[in-house]
Amino acid sequence: MSRSPEVTLADVDQAMADRLLQLAKRDASPDEVAPPLGGPGWNLERTAWFYGYHSAAAAGLDGPAAEKSWAVFRGPEIAGSVRLKRTPGTGIPSAETGIWLGRSFRSQGIGGAALDLVLAEARRAGLLRITARTLAGNLGAQRLLTSAGAALTHDDDGTVLAVVEL
Repeated sequence: MSRSPEVTLADVDQAMADRLLQLAKRDASPDEVAPPLGGPGWNLERTAWFYGYHSAAAAGLDGPAAEKSWAVFRGPEIAGSVRLKRTPGTGIPSAETGIWLGRSFRSQGIGGAALDLVLAEARRAGLLRITARTLAGNLGAQRLLTSAGAALTHDDDGTVLAVVEL
């Protein structure tokens, strides 16, 4: 019988952003963590974006960026990051979520546990709908989202939209 991992979320300050970047550089593809800025690899533009993103998200869902990010931990080990970003103009209190985990933390139940925690955060914030977008070929992400109750829609651009009604 498998036991689900002890997964927690932690706020991201400068020191936590440093730890997340170290994890990303050793255990994830830059394209899984940051937009394709300045060419391939972890270059100055991507690194600056990474720090700017986590700095802006530190103000939380009610801050100017309307976004919050957390570090995902499995026990004492930092495993990745998860976020919520409010999506205005939908007629219903909504946010988008996204997650990345280091390669060595995937397929262990950590993503599902982190998603459950972020959905609980969304409920506490009064959100009623959470969306996520992934690539059509990312079957692991689709299984994860479906297990959280998401309805999936395959779009013509090769992406999949997941919607979880809270």
